[in-house]
Amino acid sequence: MNIYLQALGFQDMTSEKEREFLNAQITRYTKDDLLLLNETMNRGVIVVRISASTGLYIYGRFQEDTFIYEYYFPFVIGDTITENDEITIERHLDKESFAVVCDEHKTGVTLIFYLQNVIDYLNYMVSGKEFTKESFQLDRKSAVARLPIRNKKVTLTALSLGGMILLPVYKPESKKKKMRDIDRKRQNMVAAAKRGDQEAIETLTIQDMDTYNQLTTRIHREDVFTIVDSTFMPCGVECDQYSVVGEIRRCEVEKNEYTDELIYIMDLECNDLVFTMAVNRSNLIGEPAVGRRFKGQIWLQGTVKFK
Repeated sequence: MNIYLQALGFQDMTSEKEREFLNAQITRYTKDDLLLLNETMNRGVIVVRISASTGLYIYGRFQEDTFIYEYYFPFVIGDTITENDEITIERHLDKESFAVVCDEHKTGVTLIFYLQNVIDYLNYMVSGKEFTKESFQLDRKSAVARLPIRNKKVTLTALSLGGMILLPVYKPESKKKKMRDIDRKRQNMVAAAKRGDQEAIETLTIQDMDTYNQLTTRIHREDVFTIVDSTFMPCGVECDQYSVVGEIRRCEVEKNEYTDELIYIMDLECNDLVFTMAVNRSNLIGEPAVGRRFKGQIWLQGTVKFK
């Protein structure tokens, strides 16, 4: 069972209930109802709506007119566009799902997330003649390693099993403006460092050392969450899992259509990176509101705009 079903309001879901629920959804659809890759690949997907912004993505293939289930994952829809230079998409080893690696402009770090729109990606690859039916089915290695894809925008979303709400850090408008200027200069410097600018690399190294010295001094007399108001860090052994602290920019409540459990849909800003997150209300400590902060672990997903 996918443990992130809890994030969408299936708190009491068991493996047996999960199997019954998926079978009930799959039997409702015929081949003509599904979004197909094409007739030669025989790949399709069922999208089950759970609430206004969330759902399940059920992926499979066909034997004649019979839908053969392969895997599923829960998701939440987002609408915030992220800029990046290029992305690389690789297939997971155990199933026909994909991980996306992208260098995000604002954070200056490499993000790895779970691809939501698999069918769009396969259509894009087929239309670009990147692989044939034979290479797709027989030579899996050719369907794994990919050249970077450039100039494609990304929408990031996330699911969380729980977390807590933190109070905001007071920042006067003058300090906010100063921090925006500093962040803008740092983004330009990171971009220069990626191009091989040695002076930019040395400047960034010195800035990191200064930041570390300041933190070492302040941590003795201040709480860590008043010093660090936002974080976005890899967490655990899964490459698409992150530990975050981010400011809530939007917060809405939706209801699971099957269990009536409530789901918080939040837009979070972490280190200038904005994404939409879903979390089960019963797993959240505190009352979320715009301006407050969320602290927790997330499973990062995303949609690539191939068109």
